[in-house]
Amino acid sequence: MRWRKIAVITVIWALIAGPSALAAAKVRHAAVLDFGPQGQATAEQGMDVADNIRLMFQGSESFELEKYRRMMNAVTAARDAGLDLTTPKDVARVGKALNDEVVVTGAVAYDGTLYRVDVAMNDVKGARVESSFNAEGDDLRLVTEELISAMSGAEKFGVLFPDELRDLPASGEKELRWEISLIASPEELALYDLLSPRGKSMMLDKFWLRRDPDPNTPANEFEGEFGKRVGYAQSHFATPLAPGVRTDRGKVYVLYGPPDEIEDRSGGVGSVVGFDETSWSTKPYYAWKYYGSRDVHGRQMVFVFVDEHSDGEFLIFASTEPGYGKRIGTFTEYDANRLQTDAEDTEEATETTFWDPGASSKGMGGQ
Repeated sequence: MRWRKIAVITVIWALIAGPSALAAAKVRHAAVLDFGPQGQATAEQGMDVADNIRLMFQGSESFELEKYRRMMNAVTAARDAGLDLTTPKDVARVGKALNDEVVVTGAVAYDGTLYRVDVAMNDVKGARVESSFNAEGDDLRLVTEELISAMSGAEKFGVLFPDELRDLPASGEKELRWEISLIASPEELALYDLLSPRGKSMMLDKFWLRRDPDPNTPANEFEGEFGKRVGYAQSHFATPLAPGVRTDRGKVYVLYGPPDEIEDRSGGVGSVVGFDETSWSTKPYYAWKYYGSRDVHGRQMVFVFVDEHSDGEFLIFASTEPGYGKRIGTFTEYDANRLQTDAEDTEEATETTFWDPGASSKGMGGQ
Protein backbone atom coordinates (compact mmCIF):
# COMPACT_ATOMS: atom_id res chain seq x y z
CA MET A 1 0.00 0.00 0.00
CA ARG A 2 1.39 3.31 -1.03
CA TRP A 3 1.34 5.91 1.71
CA ARG A 4 2.67 9.41 2.03
CA LYS A 5 3.63 10.90 5.32
CA ILE A 6 1.20 13.39 6.83
CA ALA A 7 2.11 17.03 6.27
CA VAL A 8 1.08 19.55 8.87
CA ILE A 9 1.17 23.10 7.47
CA THR A 10 0.39 24.93 10.69
CA VAL A 11 0.78 23.08 13.96
CA ILE A 12 -2.34 23.48 16.14
CA TRP A 13 -1.48 21.09 18.94
CA ALA A 14 -1.74 23.94 21.43
CA LEU A 15 -5.42 24.11 20.53
CA ILE A 16 -6.46 20.47 20.40
CA ALA A 17 -3.67 18.41 21.90
CA GLY A 18 -3.83 16.49 25.15
CA PRO A 19 -5.68 17.40 28.35
CA SER A 20 -2.57 18.86 29.96
CA ALA A 21 -2.20 21.39 27.16
CA LEU A 22 -5.85 22.30 27.42
CA ALA A 23 -6.11 22.78 31.17
CA ALA A 24 -5.85 26.55 31.04
CA ALA A 25 -7.36 27.00 27.56
CA LYS A 26 -10.53 29.01 27.06
CA VAL A 27 -13.48 26.97 25.82
CA ARG A 28 -14.30 28.14 22.30
CA HIS A 29 -17.59 27.62 20.48
CA ALA A 30 -16.97 25.96 17.13
CA ALA A 31 -18.78 24.52 14.13
CA VAL A 32 -17.40 21.90 11.73
CA LEU A 33 -19.03 22.15 8.30
CA ASP A 34 -19.32 19.14 6.01
CA PHE A 35 -16.22 18.93 3.82
CA GLY A 36 -16.65 19.59 0.10
CA PRO A 37 -15.71 16.93 -2.48
CA GLN A 38 -13.15 17.61 -5.21
CA GLY A 39 -12.11 15.54 -8.23
CA GLN A 40 -13.50 12.01 -7.95
CA ALA A 41 -14.31 12.30 -4.26
CA THR A 42 -17.98 12.12 -3.21
CA ALA A 43 -20.10 14.29 -0.94
CA GLU A 44 -20.55 11.27 1.35
CA GLN A 45 -16.78 10.96 1.78
CA GLY A 46 -16.58 14.65 2.70
CA MET A 47 -19.34 14.17 5.24
CA ASP A 48 -17.62 11.11 6.72
CA VAL A 49 -14.30 12.89 7.20
CA ALA A 50 -16.07 15.90 8.76
CA ASP A 51 -17.90 13.62 11.19
CA ASN A 52 -14.61 12.18 12.36
CA ILE A 53 -13.16 15.66 12.80
CA ARG A 54 -16.22 16.48 14.92
CA LEU A 55 -15.52 13.44 17.09
CA MET A 56 -11.96 14.62 17.54
CA PHE A 57 -12.99 18.12 18.57
CA GLN A 58 -15.58 16.70 20.96
CA GLY A 59 -12.71 14.87 22.65
CA SER A 60 -11.04 18.19 23.36
CA GLU A 61 -11.94 20.09 26.51
CA SER A 62 -11.25 23.45 24.87
CA PHE A 63 -14.05 23.32 22.30
CA GLU A 64 -17.82 23.23 22.50
CA LEU A 65 -19.24 22.12 19.17
CA GLU A 66 -22.34 23.29 17.37
CA LYS A 67 -25.18 20.81 16.95
CA TYR A 68 -25.40 19.50 13.42
CA ARG A 69 -29.02 20.38 12.66
CA ARG A 70 -28.69 24.00 13.83
CA MET A 71 -25.43 24.40 11.93
CA MET A 72 -26.88 23.05 8.69
CA ASN A 73 -29.85 25.39 8.95
CA ALA A 74 -27.38 28.29 9.00
CA VAL A 75 -25.38 26.81 6.12
CA THR A 76 -28.52 26.40 4.00
CA ALA A 77 -29.56 30.00 4.69
CA ALA A 78 -26.06 31.22 3.78
CA ARG A 79 -26.04 29.36 0.48
CA ASP A 80 -29.55 30.58 -0.33
CA ALA A 81 -28.21 34.10 0.23
CA GLY A 82 -25.41 33.48 -2.27
CA LEU A 83 -22.50 33.29 0.21
CA ASP A 84 -19.31 31.49 -0.83
CA LEU A 85 -18.38 29.17 2.02
CA THR A 86 -14.89 28.62 0.65
CA THR A 87 -13.90 32.19 1.57
CA PRO A 88 -13.00 33.17 5.17
CA LYS A 89 -15.17 36.30 4.99
CA ASP A 90 -18.39 34.42 4.18
CA VAL A 91 -17.52 31.56 6.53
CA ALA A 92 -17.14 34.15 9.30
CA ARG A 93 -20.65 35.44 8.55
CA VAL A 94 -22.00 31.94 9.19
CA GLY A 95 -20.01 31.75 12.42
CA LYS A 96 -21.44 35.07 13.59
CA ALA A 97 -24.98 33.89 12.83
CA LEU A 98 -24.33 30.82 15.01
CA ASN A 99 -22.52 32.86 17.66
CA ASP A 100 -19.47 30.62 17.23
CA GLU A 101 -15.85 31.71 17.48
CA VAL A 102 -14.34 29.11 15.15
CA VAL A 103 -15.70 27.52 11.98
CA VAL A 104 -13.83 24.53 10.57
CA THR A 105 -14.04 23.96 6.82
CA GLY A 106 -12.38 21.40 4.63
CA ALA A 107 -12.26 19.47 1.39
CA VAL A 108 -11.64 15.87 0.34
CA ALA A 109 -9.99 15.40 -3.06
CA TYR A 110 -9.39 12.16 -4.98
CA ASP A 111 -7.56 11.87 -8.30
CA GLY A 112 -8.11 8.16 -8.78
CA THR A 113 -4.94 7.28 -6.92
CA LEU A 114 -4.51 9.48 -3.88
CA TYR A 115 -6.82 11.12 -1.39
CA ARG A 116 -5.98 14.53 0.02
CA VAL A 117 -7.76 16.16 2.96
CA ASP A 118 -7.38 19.90 3.54
CA VAL A 119 -8.72 21.50 6.70
CA ALA A 120 -8.91 25.17 7.74
CA MET A 121 -9.78 26.63 11.11
CA ASN A 122 -11.43 29.99 10.48
CA ASP A 123 -11.34 32.68 13.14
CA VAL A 124 -14.78 34.29 13.07
CA LYS A 125 -13.87 37.59 14.71
CA GLY A 126 -10.92 38.23 12.40
CA ALA A 127 -12.58 36.68 9.31
CA ARG A 128 -9.37 34.81 8.51
CA VAL A 129 -7.85 31.35 8.49
CA GLU A 130 -5.98 31.01 11.75
CA SER A 131 -4.52 27.57 11.03
CA SER A 132 -4.60 24.86 8.39
CA PHE A 133 -3.29 21.38 7.78
CA ASN A 134 -3.55 18.50 5.30
CA ALA A 135 -2.88 14.80 4.89
CA GLU A 136 -2.83 12.49 1.88
CA GLY A 137 -2.62 8.81 1.04
CA ASP A 138 -4.28 6.07 -0.98
CA ASP A 139 -6.72 4.97 1.75
CA LEU A 140 -9.14 7.63 3.02
CA ARG A 141 -9.76 5.82 6.26
CA LEU A 142 -6.04 5.66 7.02
CA VAL A 143 -5.62 9.29 6.00
CA THR A 144 -8.32 10.27 8.47
CA GLU A 145 -6.98 8.04 11.24
CA GLU A 146 -3.45 9.38 10.88
CA LEU A 147 -4.69 12.94 10.67
CA ILE A 148 -6.74 12.66 13.87
CA SER A 149 -3.96 10.83 15.68
CA ALA A 150 -1.51 13.57 14.81
CA MET A 151 -3.93 16.33 15.82
CA SER A 152 -5.17 15.04 19.14
CA GLY A 153 -5.24 11.28 19.58
CA ALA A 154 -8.66 11.72 21.19
CA GLU A 155 -11.29 9.76 19.25
CA LYS A 156 -14.12 8.88 21.60
CA PHE A 157 -15.57 6.23 19.30
CA GLY A 158 -12.67 5.55 16.99
CA VAL A 159 -12.85 6.50 13.34
CA LEU A 160 -16.28 5.94 11.76
CA PHE A 161 -16.44 4.93 8.10
CA PRO A 162 -19.05 3.43 5.77
CA ASP A 163 -18.30 -0.23 6.45
CA GLU A 164 -20.10 0.45 9.74
CA LEU A 165 -23.05 2.21 8.09
CA ARG A 166 -26.54 0.99 8.97
CA ASP A 167 -29.96 2.28 8.05
CA LEU A 168 -31.70 4.53 10.52
CA PRO A 169 -35.02 3.09 11.74
CA ALA A 170 -38.26 4.08 10.07
CA SER A 171 -39.02 6.30 13.06
CA GLY A 172 -36.19 8.59 11.94
CA GLU A 173 -33.16 10.07 13.66
CA LYS A 174 -35.17 12.34 15.97
CA GLU A 175 -37.25 9.49 17.38
CA LEU A 176 -34.18 7.28 17.55
CA ARG A 177 -32.48 9.92 19.68
CA TRP A 178 -35.36 9.81 22.13
CA GLU A 179 -35.19 6.03 22.31
CA ILE A 180 -31.46 5.76 22.93
CA SER A 181 -31.58 8.70 25.38
CA LEU A 182 -33.15 6.26 27.85
CA ILE A 183 -29.85 4.37 28.08
CA ALA A 184 -27.21 6.64 26.53
CA SER A 185 -24.68 8.63 28.51
CA PRO A 186 -24.69 12.46 28.25
CA GLU A 187 -21.46 12.20 26.25
CA GLU A 188 -23.02 9.81 23.74
CA LEU A 189 -26.05 12.04 23.25
CA ALA A 190 -23.79 15.04 22.75
CA LEU A 191 -21.90 13.17 20.04
CA TYR A 192 -25.14 12.10 18.38
CA ASP A 193 -26.23 15.73 18.13
CA LEU A 194 -22.94 16.73 16.49
CA LEU A 195 -22.91 14.15 13.72
CA SER A 196 -24.45 14.15 10.27
CA PRO A 197 -27.20 11.61 9.49
CA ARG A 198 -24.54 9.29 8.06
CA GLY A 199 -22.42 9.78 11.16
CA LYS A 200 -25.38 9.03 13.41
CA SER A 201 -26.03 5.78 11.60
CA MET A 202 -22.38 4.74 11.85
CA MET A 203 -22.28 5.68 15.51
CA LEU A 204 -24.98 3.11 16.23
CA ASP A 205 -22.58 0.21 15.63
CA LYS A 206 -20.17 1.58 18.22
CA PHE A 207 -23.04 2.43 20.57
CA TRP A 208 -24.48 -1.09 20.60
CA LEU A 209 -21.12 -2.85 20.51
CA ARG A 210 -20.19 -1.20 23.82
CA ARG A 211 -23.32 -2.80 25.33
CA ASP A 212 -23.05 -6.27 23.80
CA PRO A 213 -22.95 -8.76 26.73
CA ASP A 214 -21.25 -11.42 24.58
CA PRO A 215 -19.38 -10.13 21.48
CA ASN A 216 -18.56 -13.74 20.54
CA THR A 217 -22.18 -14.49 19.59
CA PRO A 218 -23.61 -13.39 16.20
CA ALA A 219 -26.45 -11.42 17.77
CA ASN A 220 -26.26 -8.52 20.20
CA GLU A 221 -28.64 -9.69 22.91
CA PHE A 222 -28.84 -6.29 24.57
CA GLU A 223 -29.78 -4.51 21.35
CA GLY A 224 -32.33 -7.18 20.52
CA GLU A 225 -34.02 -6.94 23.91
CA PHE A 226 -34.02 -3.16 23.75
CA GLY A 227 -35.70 -3.28 20.34
CA LYS A 228 -38.38 -5.65 21.62
CA ARG A 229 -39.15 -3.43 24.58
CA VAL A 230 -39.34 -0.32 22.41
CA GLY A 231 -41.69 -2.11 20.02
CA TYR A 232 -43.93 -3.24 22.88
CA ALA A 233 -44.01 0.24 24.40
CA GLN A 234 -44.91 1.80 21.06
CA SER A 235 -47.74 -0.71 20.54
CA HIS A 236 -49.25 -0.73 24.03
CA PHE A 237 -48.68 2.66 25.67
CA ALA A 238 -49.17 5.20 22.87
CA THR A 239 -51.66 7.99 23.57
CA PRO A 240 -53.13 10.76 21.42
CA LEU A 241 -50.45 13.03 22.90
CA ALA A 242 -47.32 10.91 22.64
CA PRO A 243 -45.77 7.77 21.08
CA GLY A 244 -45.62 4.85 23.48
CA VAL A 245 -41.90 5.11 24.19
CA ARG A 246 -42.34 8.74 25.27
CA THR A 247 -44.98 7.95 27.90
CA ASP A 248 -44.03 7.31 31.52
CA ARG A 249 -45.15 3.68 31.34
CA GLY A 250 -43.26 3.25 28.07
CA LYS A 251 -40.03 4.62 29.52
CA VAL A 252 -40.22 2.40 32.59
CA TYR A 253 -41.01 -0.63 30.42
CA VAL A 254 -38.01 -0.01 28.15
CA LEU A 255 -35.66 0.41 31.10
CA TYR A 256 -36.92 -2.35 33.38
CA GLY A 257 -38.89 -4.72 31.17
CA PRO A 258 -42.31 -6.24 31.90
CA PRO A 259 -43.35 -6.03 35.56
CA ASP A 260 -43.84 -9.24 37.51
CA GLU A 261 -47.26 -8.07 38.65
CA ILE A 262 -49.67 -5.26 37.82
CA GLU A 263 -52.30 -3.82 40.13
CA ASP A 264 -54.98 -2.57 37.77
CA ARG A 265 -57.13 0.20 39.23
CA SER A 266 -57.79 1.83 35.88
CA GLY A 267 -61.53 1.89 36.68
CA GLY A 268 -61.07 4.80 39.05
CA VAL A 269 -63.66 5.60 41.71
CA GLY A 270 -65.81 2.58 41.02
CA SER A 271 -62.92 0.23 41.75
CA VAL A 272 -62.01 1.83 45.09
CA VAL A 273 -65.24 1.91 47.01
CA GLY A 274 -65.58 4.11 50.07
CA PHE A 275 -62.64 6.47 49.56
CA ASP A 276 -62.84 10.24 49.53
CA GLU A 277 -63.25 11.35 45.92
CA THR A 278 -60.67 14.12 46.41
CA SER A 279 -57.93 11.66 47.38
CA TRP A 280 -55.46 9.92 45.09
CA SER A 281 -57.21 6.67 45.92
CA THR A 282 -60.17 7.59 43.74
CA LYS A 283 -58.14 8.22 40.60
CA PRO A 284 -57.45 5.55 37.97
CA TYR A 285 -53.99 4.07 38.41
CA TYR A 286 -51.71 1.14 37.72
CA ALA A 287 -49.04 -0.14 40.10
CA TRP A 288 -46.22 -2.12 38.53
CA LYS A 289 -44.33 -4.50 40.82
CA TYR A 290 -40.91 -5.99 40.20
CA TYR A 291 -39.88 -8.73 42.61
CA GLY A 292 -36.15 -8.57 41.94
CA SER A 293 -36.01 -11.98 40.32
CA ARG A 294 -34.30 -10.72 37.17
CA ASP A 295 -30.55 -10.27 37.26
CA VAL A 296 -30.86 -6.88 35.54
CA HIS A 297 -32.74 -5.54 38.56
CA GLY A 298 -31.61 -7.45 41.64
CA ARG A 299 -34.03 -5.48 43.83
CA GLN A 300 -37.72 -5.08 44.48
CA MET A 301 -39.35 -2.05 42.86
CA VAL A 302 -42.77 -0.44 42.56
CA PHE A 303 -43.93 2.17 40.02
CA VAL A 304 -47.33 3.86 40.39
CA PHE A 305 -48.94 5.55 37.35
CA VAL A 306 -51.99 7.79 37.88
CA ASP A 307 -54.54 9.14 35.41
CA GLU A 308 -54.96 12.39 37.30
CA HIS A 309 -57.28 14.08 34.80
CA SER A 310 -59.19 10.98 33.62
CA ASP A 311 -57.93 11.56 30.08
CA GLY A 312 -56.10 8.27 29.60
CA GLU A 313 -52.67 9.74 30.38
CA PHE A 314 -51.15 7.58 33.13
CA LEU A 315 -48.27 9.64 34.52
CA ILE A 316 -45.71 8.51 37.05
CA PHE A 317 -46.88 9.42 40.54
CA ALA A 318 -44.59 7.51 42.88
CA SER A 319 -42.02 4.73 43.00
CA THR A 320 -39.28 3.15 45.04
CA GLU A 321 -36.73 4.47 42.50
CA PRO A 322 -35.30 8.00 42.78
CA GLY A 323 -36.44 10.35 40.06
CA TYR A 324 -39.81 8.71 39.47
CA GLY A 325 -42.33 10.87 41.30
CA LYS A 326 -42.91 10.77 45.03
CA ARG A 327 -40.66 8.39 46.87
CA ILE A 328 -42.05 5.14 48.24
CA GLY A 329 -39.71 4.21 51.05
CA THR A 330 -39.55 0.46 50.40
CA PHE A 331 -41.36 -2.28 48.56
CA THR A 332 -42.56 -3.60 51.93
CA GLU A 333 -44.07 -0.22 52.82
CA TYR A 334 -46.01 -0.28 49.60
CA ASP A 335 -47.40 -3.73 50.36
CA ALA A 336 -48.35 -2.41 53.80
CA ASN A 337 -50.62 0.03 51.95
CA ARG A 338 -48.72 3.21 52.76
CA LEU A 339 -47.19 5.62 50.30
CA GLN A 340 -44.42 7.73 51.83
CA THR A 341 -44.16 11.23 50.33
CA ASP A 342 -41.03 13.25 49.86
CA ALA A 343 -39.84 15.52 52.64
CA GLU A 344 -40.36 18.50 50.32
CA ASP A 345 -44.13 17.84 50.32
CA THR A 346 -44.50 19.25 53.83
CA GLU A 347 -47.77 20.97 53.06
CA GLU A 348 -49.38 17.65 52.14
CA ALA A 349 -50.13 14.69 54.35
CA THR A 350 -47.01 12.75 55.20
CA GLU A 351 -48.83 9.51 54.40
CA THR A 352 -51.46 8.84 51.77
CA THR A 353 -53.65 5.76 51.62
CA PHE A 354 -53.46 4.81 47.97
CA TRP A 355 -55.63 1.79 47.21
CA ASP A 356 -58.16 -0.69 48.52
CA PRO A 357 -56.18 -3.38 50.39
CA GLY A 358 -58.85 -5.93 49.62
CA ALA A 359 -58.87 -5.48 45.86
CA SER A 360 -57.21 -8.12 43.71
CA SER A 361 -54.35 -7.60 41.27
CA LYS A 362 -53.37 -9.20 37.99
CA GLY A 363 -50.02 -9.78 36.34
CA MET A 364 -48.72 -9.12 32.83
CA GLY A 365 -47.82 -12.76 32.38
CA GLY A 366 -45.66 -13.47 29.40
CA GLN A 367 -46.19 -10.10 27.75
